[in-house]
Amino acid sequence: MTVFKNYFKIAKAHRKSLLLYAGIFFLILIFSLSGSDDSGLGDYSSLKVDIYLKDESNTDLSKALYNHLEKNCNIIKMDENLIEDSLFYGEISSIVIIPEDFENTQKVEYKSSPKDISGMLVENHINQFLNQVNFYERAGFERSIAIENANKDLDKKVKVVKNNNDKVKSNDISNFYFDFLNYPLMSQIILIVSTIMLVYKKESLYKRNAISPVGKSSQSLQLSLGHIVSGIIIWLVYMILYLLICKESLSSNLVRLLFLNSFVFTISTVCMSVFISNIAKNENSLNGIMNVVALGSSFLSGAFVPQEILSETSLKLARIFPSYYYITNNNMLIKSPELATSSSNMLIMLGFSAVFIILSIIIKPKVRNSN
Repeated sequence: MTVFKNYFKIAKAHRKSLLLYAGIFFLILIFSLSGSDDSGLGDYSSLKVDIYLKDESNTDLSKALYNHLEKNCNIIKMDENLIEDSLFYGEISSIVIIPEDFENTQKVEYKSSPKDISGMLVENHINQFLNQVNFYERAGFERSIAIENANKDLDKKVKVVKNNNDKVKSNDISNFYFDFLNYPLMSQIILIVSTIMLVYKKESLYKRNAISPVGKSSQSLQLSLGHIVSGIIIWLVYMILYLLICKESLSSNLVRLLFLNSFVFTISTVCMSVFISNIAKNENSLNGIMNVVALGSSFLSGAFVPQEILSETSLKLARIFPSYYYITNNNMLIKSPELATSSSNMLIMLGFSAVFIILSIIIKPKVRNSN
């Protein structure tokens, strides 16, 4: 079991990256749980801050950004010579200038008031709009359609209703936990599996293994066993964390089905990671693919934003990822915790696993990289 032992020695070298993803997930979870308590602060209402805004680009994208900020902020008209003083004295929260080269750079000139922290909201509105447009453009949409779809997504409003029912609160926490789990599970499994596969694809190590007394079939079997075990370990850690933080019991039918759904998703993610390792040429390209797949699937499938408020276009694009069926199952199980409710989507995720395995065999590279 030499290959199997070496597998986890290599994995141990990447423990800092694994802990980073786990730490981000844990912190977001803690903040979300603490924010879900009834703090007596009253109902939430969106804050419109006062800003100075000028569009020097006068393009479709700049006009769209201007309109988006106009909806979410109060645009103050004033003499341009007075804007710095107004910002210093807190009469406006920020200054936003859309420069002439904005069409190419997609960067604005932004300055916030040192006395008003709410100016950060303006920067968030800008980044949110541009990121949404970029997501659609990377998916192949023309800019005009990307802007239109981004506006539809961002114009949707969510009505927040307080509910003090303990069972509802518990279900909401479970739903959030397992939906958001999509990102750390994918990131960590892809990181470990693909990185280790890239190590074994290196020319020097590949030639050394080719003449070793351990046969190729045995090496492949040990690597596959390492993938499965590492995936299960990562999955098991998050399941134990859920039981500890949410104080749930395995006797609950809902909890058992959520565990099963996440386990099936873990299997499909392991298979996807092996496939990714076959198309990644080096660690730099691996990091790029990992971020696109993990973040892209999380945004489009509803891990970060509930599926109910995502556009139809986003959800259609999300169907190319196992994440969509995993998160859809979570939402369905919260409403109806029955195996029959989730079985079809679980089979689809297993189907993805089979497809990734077949593609990995077909696209297995003949030339391996050397560093």
